Amino acid sequence: MLDWWEKNFATLELGDRRLNERAMSIGYVLSLGFGKALSEVFCNGKALKRAYEFLPTQKWNFQV
Repeated sequence: MLDWWEKNFATLELGDRRLNERAMSIGYVLSLGFGKALSEVFCNGKALKRAYEFLPTQKWNFQV
């Protein structure tokens, strides 16, 4: 799964360094815990909450 993470997140550019770092860290953790519930994947409640808060972000502008 780490190959998947590198392929999909290595060149990530959301327009803000902090957003890039957050997305990369979430993607990395998800790739390590692929197939598990989010509550099992994230190490604590704070990390889980931050991931849930990040996912519906409207700041993204994906180039197709």
